[in-house]
Amino acid sequence: MFVSGRRKPQLILLDHGLYKNLDFTTRINYASLWKALIFADIAGIKENSVKLGAGEDLYALFAGVLTMRPWSRVVDPSVDHLVINGSDADRSELQMYASQYFLQISELLRRLPRVILLMLKTNDCLRAVNHALLQGSSLETFFNHRRVSSQAVVEAKTMSKSCSFLSSFSIRLEQILLDARFLSIRIALWLMQLKSCFLTEGR
Repeated sequence: MFVSGRRKPQLILLDHGLYKNLDFTTRINYASLWKALIFADIAGIKENSVKLGAGEDLYALFAGVLTMRPWSRVVDPSVDHLVINGSDADRSELQMYASQYFLQISELLRRLPRVILLMLKTNDCLRAVNHALLQGSSLETFFNHRRVSSQAVVEAKTMSKSCSFLSSFSIRLEQILLDARFLSIRIALWLMQLKSCFLTEGR
């Protein structure tokens, strides 16, 4: 959004010109990985990272590159474990890890498929836009990640042609449990934001 001396603001879209259609398997593996990342599911993170080409030796690094968070935060079960504050401490930590794991990061980028590299670049662009608009990664952003990735995984299971009555019931139950969990997360996010507002006003 650009506002100048004109009466009406202008919306300017920057198009990088790079497009790629994801095949069904890659899309579901990527959604499953994000679901696992957001719910701090270590087994799911490893399984889907390997499927996307990171390998069993670099799956933890892949998770860190994707989220820009250290492994200790990736596997933290707290609601806001993937939130980036955009502080000087955050930037210094990222620079330290980039320097410390430079060779491993280079090997990871070498072995990942080109489509995954494009997705990493897109993810970085979205993160940069989010930081510019919100001065960091909002809790709401990661709530949306939770919702979209989980819905994609459930929809993929629903589309399976070999879906029996028992499987359909299991999928439906999974959806109900996810909805309940999202509601609890939404309440937790609201309470955290409310607490933050009170602390800010109290200063």
